[in-house]
Amino acid sequence: MERRPPARRALPLALGGLVFLLFVGCGTLPPAPWPWWTSEDSAAVQVALAEWRGTLNAANSLDGFRASPEGWQTQLASRDSTSETGDTLYKFGHILSLSYAVTDSGHADVLEFGPSVDTLEMTDTFCFVSYYDSMVDCHLTFEYDSLWVIGYEPDTEIVGSPPETLVAWNLSYAELRGFDSPQQATKSYAWKAFRGLHLPKDGPDYMLTRMTGFEVHIPSAEDAPDVSRVIMTRPGGTDTVFDRPTEDIRGLMNLHALDSLYHFEQGTEVQLRVELRTTDEALFFAGVGGDWSDITAGATLGEGPVTMSDTGYQHIFVEVLPTGMMYYPDADHYVTVWAIPVRVEAP
Repeated sequence: MERRPPARRALPLALGGLVFLLFVGCGTLPPAPWPWWTSEDSAAVQVALAEWRGTLNAANSLDGFRASPEGWQTQLASRDSTSETGDTLYKFGHILSLSYAVTDSGHADVLEFGPSVDTLEMTDTFCFVSYYDSMVDCHLTFEYDSLWVIGYEPDTEIVGSPPETLVAWNLSYAELRGFDSPQQATKSYAWKAFRGLHLPKDGPDYMLTRMTGFEVHIPSAEDAPDVSRVIMTRPGGTDTVFDRPTEDIRGLMNLHALDSLYHFEQGTEVQLRVELRTTDEALFFAGVGGDWSDITAGATLGEGPVTMSDTGYQHIFVEVLPTGMMYYPDADHYVTVWAIPVRVEAP
């Protein structure tokens, strides 16, 4: 992926719907020259981001293996009984595991500078970073040991005047074929993730003080599962993360101060509940630090624990895959991923 150089432009007080808390103050210095940022500011921002790259890199945690003790057994659904084309339909019968691999990824920082105080001096400045990660050559591999093979036959009807022949393709046969050894099928896809970062200036330096989470929708926000909220319960409290920014800073895409991120002690088991707006059946996974587990609790509900094993800034990941697309090897890959930033400290 071609890397884009950081863009430099003045920042409006409203940033793409992300509402900043502006600090009230006044200055006594003469007006600063325009523009008030320089190449040294851009370089200082990059220095500040360097120590956070590992934490912020989405590909580090989304890559890897998904499994369930018994795998995933499928059955024929009502949608499988008809066809628009009459072509033979293939559907996974028993899936043993899923594995993700990324062969090409990219990144771009878009820097926007602005004043924290709305005065002419403009000496108290900050940088808002639009932080873009992309994975442009991704592969999801299914390992399976049986496959449904579904055939159709035409049902014709003559209607109207002049007469017109209508053809409907209805189920002719369905056979579950087993294999002596596991088989593999791969789906390819690409995605892009956005998050926002806020870095106020401190002398000649910049320091990261606030960040959003991020979400991924494949192939698009309109077609991927619509997660409405994630509820995180631990001993002594419950936190709810919403899909849209909220005034009380509980939205996934709100700017959260680092010292007020969701906080857990090392070793804490956090019970997750993932709720959808849509009624499409799905599989639910949760992961921390690259360790993923199946938390599917129902057709449209995810519930299960994750354990905060390591200290530091990290993310709780939630992944939702609609089975109406996932179970068919010839269908595209559909998924929604949330990354919730958290802080974990030693007891």
